[in-house]
Amino acid sequence: MSEIFLLTIALIGGFAAGIYDLKTSNVPDKLCLAMIAIGLIIHIYTGVITGDFTNFINSLLFGGLFLVFGLGMYYTGQWGGGDGELLVTFGILLPNLSIVNTYFPFSISFFINSFFVGAAYSIIYSAFMMYKIPKMRRKFTKQFESNRIRLIIFSFFVVSALFLLSSRMFFFWISITIVILIIFQKFAKSVEQGFLIRIPVSKLKPDDTIGQDIPELGIYKKLIRGLTKNEVRKIKRRRKHVIIKEGIRYGVVFPLSVVFTLLFGDFIFFFFSF
Repeated sequence: MSEIFLLTIALIGGFAAGIYDLKTSNVPDKLCLAMIAIGLIIHIYTGVITGDFTNFINSLLFGGLFLVFGLGMYYTGQWGGGDGELLVTFGILLPNLSIVNTYFPFSISFFINSFFVGAAYSIIYSAFMMYKIPKMRRKFTKQFESNRIRLIIFSFFVVSALFLLSSRMFFFWISITIVILIIFQKFAKSVEQGFLIRIPVSKLKPDDTIGQDIPELGIYKKLIRGLTKNEVRKIKRRRKHVIIKEGIRYGVVFPLSVVFTLLFGDFIFFFFSF
């Protein structure tokens, strides 16, 4: 019964945080803290009633491991602080679920699955942004104006066709994969550049993510986080224009990964069975 309750809290709270992130590029701290508190209280209560504190111990273990991972991703500029916060929240709420058959404890399976779900989500999100922002589309098409790039892609397509005709499928898939990787690398480069927007400071607002270093204020683009009201005021006094970063709003990936794990279990085994 407690598992269903915790799962319900995780999905409702997770999707609420993810949607808020999509709208504001910020994950609500108070919501995450409330979910963490509920998870710990339920695990302690269940332990007192049953005499088994395994879930409580595991919630601290997985929550701690995810905290370390999230901090690493934050300080290397891969994630925003809210993304790591959500990951810790799910680790504490759902350390394991007996109602789901996974090879690993539920939190670990969810964690592994989140990378595959996140990769698919990031591509879809970036493609939508490229469709929405003309500057991104222009940068992407400009990547292929070089005759050298066109020749490389065409050559690999020819080689792939020859492998396909000769039924050498292993080499065919290698060639096609190389073509896809080349195109995706150009796509990723265009998206990264297109997410940087120069605006007058009059349009700068709290929770915007900075896209340039401002050393005199101790603000660096490497740390993906929203600006505070005080930081916005200080920037407006010192700058006329500023570059902000419109990154991938990743929060919704975590509840989606929970749903995927509930439906399909471990992605790796699901993929090979498919």
